[in-house]
Amino acid sequence: MINNTSTPSLSLTGMLLDLQYEWHSSEYYIASDDVISKPRFTAPFRPEFYGIILCVQGWMDLLVNGHRVHIAENGFFAGGPNMVLQRAGQSENCKNKAVFFTKEFLVNNFNNFNQLFSFHFFSTHYKESIYLSKSEASPLIKLYGILQEKRTRVDSALHVEIIRNLMFAYVYETAIVYQQKGLEVPGQFTKEADISNKFQNLVAEHGIKEHRLQFYADALFITPKYLIGAIRKVTGKTPGTIIDEAILGEACVLLTKWEPSIEEIADKLHFADQASFSKFFKKHMGVSPLAYRKKKGNT
Repeated sequence: MINNTSTPSLSLTGMLLDLQYEWHSSEYYIASDDVISKPRFTAPFRPEFYGIILCVQGWMDLLVNGHRVHIAENGFFAGGPNMVLQRAGQSENCKNKAVFFTKEFLVNNFNNFNQLFSFHFFSTHYKESIYLSKSEASPLIKLYGILQEKRTRVDSALHVEIIRNLMFAYVYETAIVYQQKGLEVPGQFTKEADISNKFQNLVAEHGIKEHRLQFYADALFITPKYLIGAIRKVTGKTPGTIIDEAILGEACVLLTKWEPSIEEIADKLHFADQASFSKFFKKHMGVSPLAYRKKKGNT
């Protein structure tokens, strides 16, 4: 479970069991070319893994931090543990070229900070899907074909290392796609990047309880001013914006149900009272929590 949140976390193994897929690893998954199964578990969750999805037939909808993301044919989506995710529907013929993996699997035995930092785009651009032309999708499809050839279990450490390296190549190809779409993917590891990664991990763990910038600066042994500069340089956002987004994501998920009450939600999210939560929510979402709940209840 993620500390200080009411949304359960879901491991890669848990997701595969929910979809009734037989698989031999708890650290990575390479999808087949079959139509994807409909999930039995449709409640919001926080993934304990990363995923790269390229839709090749039909469509699927996700709720990401309460925002609907539609992934149709040639739609491309990447995400990870920084999100609150909910499956919101799919077509009967939906097929995806998808890989899922834990960070520990991909960075095992690697000391190259550029490789570690290639995860940055997962946390920066996950809110929307992007659409690829045939030429843009071609390198991903070719590399995915090689990955699929390695799906069958082989009891050899060398086989696993081949998959690990192929997946890193796939992550890099994904980063190139983001660059081609004009979405920044940093090219080198910096001290600011390290701070940004650690800050976003702290927000994922403590963001619902801790709203204060000073808490995160203290945890990172830096001043609030330095934290603001580092986060703005790497993400283009302020630390406060990232904290607010985490709180809003959890709030939107909680408001999609008629329970708990808005007062209870305010308490769960560590606001002083219902009024301060309502003011915060309306400032960012443009509607009151009650209006948002009624709207979502009718969709």
